[in-house]
Amino acid sequence: MVMMNNATSGLIWAFSFVILEAVQAVFFGGVFQAYDSFLIGGAVFGFTAAGTLIWAKMRTPDQLKTAWANRASVFGLNLSTALVWLAYFFALQMIEPAVVFTVFSGLIPISVLVASACRVPEASPLRNRLEGVGLIAVMIGVGYLAAITLLGQSGFVRGGWTAAMAGLLLTCVSAISLTAMMIYSQRLDGLGIAPAAQYGLRFPLYVMMALPAAWLGLDGKGPVDPSGLLAVIVVGFAIMAFPVFAMQKAISLMSTLSLAAITALGPLFVFLFQIVEGRVAYAPATMTGLMIYFVGAVLVAYGGARHSEVKSTFASGGSRRRTADFFDGQ
Repeated sequence: MVMMNNATSGLIWAFSFVILEAVQAVFFGGVFQAYDSFLIGGAVFGFTAAGTLIWAKMRTPDQLKTAWANRASVFGLNLSTALVWLAYFFALQMIEPAVVFTVFSGLIPISVLVASACRVPEASPLRNRLEGVGLIAVMIGVGYLAAITLLGQSGFVRGGWTAAMAGLLLTCVSAISLTAMMIYSQRLDGLGIAPAAQYGLRFPLYVMMALPAAWLGLDGKGPVDPSGLLAVIVVGFAIMAFPVFAMQKAISLMSTLSLAAITALGPLFVFLFQIVEGRVAYAPATMTGLMIYFVGAVLVAYGGARHSEVKSTFASGGSRRRTADFFDGQ
């Protein structure tokens, strides 16, 4: 029963992350784009990370001692987190956002499988044929979107072929970094460091990079209204910080490939929310790639969910049998 509860909780936290990220992108994207992304990110993640670290220091100081004893993994967690955000942001400046988000999301489960093939213990392998078929479709969709971007057939590219290549490479760096972050998180979880403490430990390096970038005006948007900035930061606690924490919780409750499969559904939720909002405008070539990708992402997620359900049911049945054996023995 515990295994079933863990599987269900993991799915709830994972879908919370994906859906809230889609809500942020569709309904609040314009609001956040009006402000310096480095300043917003540094403030939101800086304050929340400091809060969770203070909480961990008061409630679970042994977890921070364990983290200090495993500084290499904590640094890997920090570096991968910083690279995810920075590479993704710069990719958005070069190529179509829909392409960035979709290629990024699709490369995460593929990166997990590559890590599994390289025998990284925390990276889970392919579990069934349905996942395999879905991943093939995802790879075709990702490859198609990359190709039309390089050929100039997507919505836009700032700077021609060179910018397209740079944008795609940065998107790959971001996706691989997120996979590394998941692996380091699971490694630290195995050492007994809970999601709350890990959340606080993830962001120091990112904050140290984001705040100087904000001060230098790398994403400056001109004069800023202090009251508006404060309101955006407060909203950011709910739709930026909480989804990241939800992902941190999901990492502790499910395999890396299962989480990556659900994360791959992100572009589909964005597309559905854009239909609700009444704003769906993609280049025809981009739309074709998205449709191929959506089919694959749904198959991957469904295959992963079926695997988790079978595994949970088996574990629950095994638990009931062991309980019956125990009472029979009495």
